[in-house]
Amino acid sequence: MKTAIMSRAAKSGITLAELLVVLVIIGLVSTVMAPRLMPKRSDHHAKSAATQLAKLCRDGRKLALSSGISQQVQIDTRSGTAWIIQHSQPVKLGSNIELETITAQHESTPGLAGIRFFADGTSTGGQVRLFSDRSEYQVAVNWANAEVRIEQIH
Repeated sequence: MKTAIMSRAAKSGITLAELLVVLVIIGLVSTVMAPRLMPKRSDHHAKSAATQLAKLCRDGRKLALSSGISQQVQIDTRSGTAWIIQHSQPVKLGSNIELETITAQHESTPGLAGIRFFADGTSTGGQVRLFSDRSEYQVAVNWANAEVRIEQIH
């Protein structure tokens, strides 16, 4: 009688070896998939830097509109910092981020690029590309309406 009960229980359960095989498979799949599911750290830094710069530009535009006085966002491409002249402290745009700028020549000097926002809602316009080892973002400022956009390039 015990034999019949035991063989029925043994047939309906799983063995320790089967359980170990399943655990090994789960471990291998998670080892392969985990890096693909995790956000790329350098992508996060480039996107964060672009977001910070775009916010600073939008703040410069708002300040120009509310005060009636033109405001300039200055970008130091050597140190990777940006600020609104006479209104904010320099903001570090991130570590390991390279910057390239296209701005109005009369608003810029070597190593420093400027985008000016006017009280009438226009700007000198410009583009700032932020590079990291794996990604590239662009902050573009439209000269006609001072709209600030962030675009992912790579």
